[in-house]
Amino acid sequence: MNALNAQLQLVGNPQNLKVSATDVQERPAGCGVYGALKVRPSVKSSAWARRPDWSQPFAMGIVREIACQIHDDPRIHEWHGLQSTIQESLAGRNLHPGLATYIAHAIENYIEAHDVITADVGDLHFRCFDPQVAPDYGNTLTTWSPVYENGNGLRELRKLRYGAAVGHTASVERWTAVAAHTASLLRPTNEINRIRVVEIGLLDASIEVLFDGTPESARAGFNEIALPSLLKVTQATTVTPGYSCKDCKVAGCCSAVEQLEGFLGQNSLGNETRSVSARDIEVYEVCAAQWHLSLSHHLPKENTAGPASERGRLIHHWIATAHSRSIQCSPQDIGPFSDPQSFTSSLSEQEYSSIRDYLVNHVTNCPLTDGSKVISIEPPVYGYDAAADVIIASSPDMIYIAPDNCLVIRETKTTASDIPLDNAEAFDRFFASAWLLNLYASGYRGPFEGDSAKFELEIISPTESRVFSWDMQDDRVLRMAKAEVRMRTKSWHKDTTWATTPGKHCSWCPVRRWCPDNEQDGEGNSTQGRGDEPTSGLPGYSFD
Repeated sequence: MNALNAQLQLVGNPQNLKVSATDVQERPAGCGVYGALKVRPSVKSSAWARRPDWSQPFAMGIVREIACQIHDDPRIHEWHGLQSTIQESLAGRNLHPGLATYIAHAIENYIEAHDVITADVGDLHFRCFDPQVAPDYGNTLTTWSPVYENGNGLRELRKLRYGAAVGHTASVERWTAVAAHTASLLRPTNEINRIRVVEIGLLDASIEVLFDGTPESARAGFNEIALPSLLKVTQATTVTPGYSCKDCKVAGCCSAVEQLEGFLGQNSLGNETRSVSARDIEVYEVCAAQWHLSLSHHLPKENTAGPASERGRLIHHWIATAHSRSIQCSPQDIGPFSDPQSFTSSLSEQEYSSIRDYLVNHVTNCPLTDGSKVISIEPPVYGYDAAADVIIASSPDMIYIAPDNCLVIRETKTTASDIPLDNAEAFDRFFASAWLLNLYASGYRGPFEGDSAKFELEIISPTESRVFSWDMQDDRVLRMAKAEVRMRTKSWHKDTTWATTPGKHCSWCPVRRWCPDNEQDGEGNSTQGRGDEPTSGLPGYSFD
């Protein structure tokens, strides 16, 4: 074991590999060590272990379990009978009401898709879940998928999606190649002459045929499409903190994850190892059920973001790409769209025109004056709070060195309403201020080298831009930030029920379709039609 293995205090046999189609689909990007460890199920860290909550249901697992159980129930051929069968199968399960609504909807769509498929290719009989094959000793290929077969030599694997089927993309092609190859090797093989891989969208019963060919062509496709990515996964040694930290089995002891002991200010562990960002807490405070359904279970969302949200996204995109040039934004940058000197980034003329007033105001407060040095744009900063057992996710808009050698963490927010009058009001209105100040208060130093550091919050409106600043070496400021984070994360940290909070925000809730209270606001009034909106050096292995 090399230095990386020693740092992570890894134990277990790194030669035993279990690679899934999802690993090959997703893992070549992002953190290499996360993927390399994931495909080595016997390898773990003796320094830290993730605490799972086994009481939390996996929605898609329940969907396929019930759907494949009730194939032969004669009642499902009549709509009311299908509904009764689904509800009977769900009875007694400890499910959040919103999750139960989605699962029932998804089972119905799975059954509908199954009927369409069998009408096309003939009767199919469910065989098993999650086929595993061993191309060589000690190593396994597997696909998280139900397997179907018929008497005509057809074997079919199904890829399930929470939303609609999307069909052929580069990552789906990798998944498909592993799935088809797994199907071609699953015993018995002598009766199988046709392999199909089908994608089913549980939101709308949509179907995409991803592969339909012979076992020989499935094996050839694996070697061409999947094997290069598989080798990247198994042989990866790079460590890149990011989205995968929330699921990584060594996140709590990884050197690339900042140690932010006490960041949340909680004096006891929650129910499980969790991950949280400032945005998570803001969503949770609006409605715990919305956070649970959209950001924890990732149920299909409706695009309910209004003009304010889209405008903010476009402004952040423009500023990020402009600052990546490491030069100060100028009046010439925000000229007419047709002016070749205008910096329009990748925006369309309509998008650029819709935010130009905001950009004009940003130019007056662009921080990249002569002598400034950009360190990073929207850097992913991931940390671990051991006291709470929570992964902390942050992404400040920019970190730079000011001409006076002061390290600056800068965040930009937009508003269509009045800009705060002072630091106190800005701090109260924008939780990102407390969150990012608390990074420094909890030990994050990043590229800090000078004798001073500050946090800047730029707030831009259609009429003006104002920058609020806090000294990150002022103990009073840091205590204030820690107190704010502690107060606002307390309920989230202990919550296990994720209650709904009906109100005007239901109008723009992205998962209101699944919510049991989606018809009511906080006063019992219908919300329909409202227009309100929220302003290792791990050894590789070759599969032959």
